[in-house]
Amino acid sequence: MICKPNYNIYVGPRAIFDVNYVPPQLLHRKKEQQSLHSILRDSLYDKYSLNIIYQGIQGIGKKVIVNKVLEDLQLENENPDSFRTIKIDCKEKNPEELIGSVLIEMNKFQDLDFNLNSILNPKTLWNSFKHGCEKLHKLNKYLFLIFNNVEHLKPELLKKFLNYSKETKTTIISTINMVLRASSLDILSEFDQKQKLNYFSYNELFSILQQRFSLTFLHEIDKELIEFITDLIFENYVPVPGKGVEILRDIYPILKEQNVIKQSELLEISQNQFEPSGGIDEFSMLTYISEEDLLTIIFLDNLSNQFINKYNYYITSKELKELFDVSCESLEYEKNLQEFKNLIEMIQRIGIISPSRKSILEKKYILNDPLNCVYYFMNV
Repeated sequence: MICKPNYNIYVGPRAIFDVNYVPPQLLHRKKEQQSLHSILRDSLYDKYSLNIIYQGIQGIGKKVIVNKVLEDLQLENENPDSFRTIKIDCKEKNPEELIGSVLIEMNKFQDLDFNLNSILNPKTLWNSFKHGCEKLHKLNKYLFLIFNNVEHLKPELLKKFLNYSKETKTTIISTINMVLRASSLDILSEFDQKQKLNYFSYNELFSILQQRFSLTFLHEIDKELIEFITDLIFENYVPVPGKGVEILRDIYPILKEQNVIKQSELLEISQNQFEPSGGIDEFSMLTYISEEDLLTIIFLDNLSNQFINKYNYYITSKELKELFDVSCESLEYEKNLQEFKNLIEMIQRIGIISPSRKSILEKKYILNDPLNCVYYFMNV
């Protein structure tokens, strides 16, 4: 099925390759978006500072919520020049590099005139930062300082920034990709607001990825392809949009020319995005299968042929039963329903196929179906 929902206008590859891209509409984060918007709007209006932290695994959408709210505040503000925003990625930055990065961004403001030597001198970095903040305050400019990936910062440095922000018209919004270590938990008391983002459901993640596909491509994309990527993320990772965007970047060169990609090709590409699950490895799987009876081997061969060089992403429980019956007939075996169920349970257990969560989403079950699930997909 081909699907091109009318989410938003075409943006192009920037929708997936620009790490700071913000969709016109944030899906399934309305409560979080409204909450942050209300807090920041009030702090901007009343000129008081806040320290806010967002916790959640990488790719869950912390940064996009912050960027979206700041964009909206800029658009709706009668005086959009009343505040300035600095965004810093804290990865692989020592204290001097971090403060230096803040000063370099500050120096881009037309109403600040830094001495470049002060930015390059490690001994005067902190005083230069304070001097920059003071200049902004004298000009009645409010500062939003966004620190992403603060797990890379030493707690003492982060605490120094947080304490200073309380003395000035500066709000610091931090994002962290993990729960703070026990040794760093005391720093949580420095934050006025602590938000932890929850995972998405299958249908929520699917609609978010569908939106990104719609923003990225002018031509329509196969709906089952997006469902399949959503299933792969649930099966091999955790349900966050960032992982889907990473996969989309990898398959973009193929999809920009057509609306589908072969199932086997997508599985091969997506292996780079998922760490080994700790389950049975490929060699052990082959050994395991080779030790099975002839019926199992023929069934798996027929199953593989369903996907090789085709654009099928799913197989139904009815089709699985038909493949089993054909395999039995080729060996002149008697068809046995319990043996079929045992076979499916075995290949599920070793990770060859998995039940799709879209069966639950679409509430598609077959009366008296021995498998209690309509859709399955190959995971190897």
